[in-house]
Amino acid sequence: MHRVAARLAAALIAMMTLAGFGSARAEESQDTAFGALKSELWPLAEREGIARDTFDAAFAGLEPDPEVLRLANRQPEFTLTATQYLDRIITPARIADGKAAYLKYEGKLKVLERRYGVSRFILVAIWGAESDFGNKQGSWAVFRSLATLAAAGRRADFWKTQIVEALKIVENQRISPDKLSGSWAGAMGHTQFIPSTYNKFGISFSGRPRGDIWDDPADAMASTANYLAQSGWQRRRTWGYAVRLPDGFAPTDAQEARPIASWRKIGVARETGEPFPKPGETARLFLPEKTNPFTGEKTNTLAFLTVANFDVIKTYNNSDLYALAVGLLADRLAAELSSR
Repeated sequence: MHRVAARLAAALIAMMTLAGFGSARAEESQDTAFGALKSELWPLAEREGIARDTFDAAFAGLEPDPEVLRLANRQPEFTLTATQYLDRIITPARIADGKAAYLKYEGKLKVLERRYGVSRFILVAIWGAESDFGNKQGSWAVFRSLATLAAAGRRADFWKTQIVEALKIVENQRISPDKLSGSWAGAMGHTQFIPSTYNKFGISFSGRPRGDIWDDPADAMASTANYLAQSGWQRRRTWGYAVRLPDGFAPTDAQEARPIASWRKIGVARETGEPFPKPGETARLFLPEKTNPFTGEKTNTLAFLTVANFDVIKTYNNSDLYALAVGLLADRLAAELSSR
C-alpha cells in the first residue's frame, strides 16, 4: 500500500511540475508576443503621427489579460439559445429604464431621427443593449485588452489597427492612456464604439467631430445615428416583422430573399394579423432555433421576415440574434411609449 501511495505521489508531483513548467512557458510566450507586438506597432503608429511619448505611455507596464481571451471564446450571441439571449436583453427592468431614458432625451432623439433618418427607438434600444443606458460601459483597460487580443494571433491585424486607432484618440484628445476604458474587446462609451469606428463616425450632437461618447448620451446616440445612416439605414422603414408560418411549411423550401408579397402568397402572415405595409420590399426568413428542454429537439417557434435595416443593425454587431433583440426591444419601447 505504501509503495502504491509513493508511486501515486511521485506521479502527482511530476504532473504538477510539468503543469507549472507549461504555465511558465505559456507566460513566457505571452511576454515574448507582447514585446514583439510593441516593436511591430511603433512604425505603424509613427506613420499615423503618434508621438513616441504617447506610444510608450500606452504600453508602459502592459501585461496580457487571460480573462479577455476567455471572454472572447464565450460571446453570448454564439453560446446562448435564441430564447436565452432575448430574455437576457429584453427584460422588464430594461424596458422600464429604456422608457425613462427615452423620455429624458426625447427632444434630442427626435432631432437625431429627423437629421439622420434612423429610428429614435432603435437608438435607445442599442443604447440599452450595449451598456444598459450607460450603467455598464466597462472598466477594462482598452490598451491591455486590445494588445492581449492582438498578441493571441486570431484576427491580429484587426486588433493591431484598433490599437493604433486608440492611440489616435489619446493623441488627439490629449488624455492619459489609462483613462481609456471599455469592454473586454475595447469597445467604449454609452453605445460601445471600437476605436476605429469612433474615429470615423464619432460626432457630437451639435455636429462637431469626435463627440463625447463616454459622458454625454446625446453625443453617443448622435454617433450611433451617424454610423447607421452611413451604413445604409433606410429612412422610415422597419427592421422586420414577427410572422406566422403556414401549416406544413418546410423552412428548407424557401430560404432565399424574396418580395414580401411572395411570402404572403405561400401563407406567411404577420403575427399581429395586420397587413404588411410594403409588400414589394425584399425580405428574408429568419428562424431562430429554440431547444425543447424535455426532448432536446430544436424547434422553430419564432419566425421573422427581416428587411434591409436588419442587416444595417448587424453592421453594428454581426449577429442575427443581436439585430433581432435590438429590433424587438425598439418595437416594444415604441408601442409602450405611444400609448402614454
